[in-house]
Amino acid sequence: MPHSAGVKPLKGNKWLILAGASLLLVCVCLLLWSLFGDFLPGSMEDWLALRAAVYAFLGTIPPLLYFAALVILPAAGAPLTVFYLTALSVLGSHSTAVGLSLVWLALLLNMVLAHLLSRGLFHPLITWAIRHRGLSIPQIQPTSEWQIVLAVRLSPIPFALQNYLLALGRARWRTYLWASLPIQAGIGTAVMLLGESILSGGLGFILVAVSLLLALQVIANRLRSRLTSPDRHARS
Repeated sequence: MPHSAGVKPLKGNKWLILAGASLLLVCVCLLLWSLFGDFLPGSMEDWLALRAAVYAFLGTIPPLLYFAALVILPAAGAPLTVFYLTALSVLGSHSTAVGLSLVWLALLLNMVLAHLLSRGLFHPLITWAIRHRGLSIPQIQPTSEWQIVLAVRLSPIPFALQNYLLALGRARWRTYLWASLPIQAGIGTAVMLLGESILSGGLGFILVAVSLLLALQVIANRLRSRLTSPDRHARS
């Protein structure tokens, strides 16, 4: 009974914090709208023109420069979602399959780069950044390597920190790369197809992208439940 009595205020505080954060977000949005609302497109035609302008601008970016940015910038913390939403407009302008393959290759090279940075010159800085966020570096043993890699990849931790955590935990190359790439490739493919449909104005990929995202969510939930199941911990 004392334990349950102590839990209720905690839940109430969480809801209160959530309500306060939501109210603050609404106020900030209203403030931004009042300050910059005149600069936003006012009609559907304006929004369509803006989308066409963004799509045309992406077509002017040299693919080699974009590819290099995709390899390097996520290692510095740049969000992958921005690249995913725009990648096919730059790298897949002639072939969707080629664009997807180039993005997967760039992700592979990015993971290699992050691994090398975490073991080399930037080791002290990366270690400080990880611990400054309140994260602990996992001590990875061969017997639990796959489980730890999957758990980190399925977590909401930013992609760059995932790479650094696994590299500093000394995950072996074969597990670090080949257990990681399919997860990111699946997520990235769905978001890329969605972004291309939105930017190009076509609806061909939207159904495929949404179906893939739903399937990935189901798979991720099942993997999380298996990784955190009491039976697994008891056996380990």
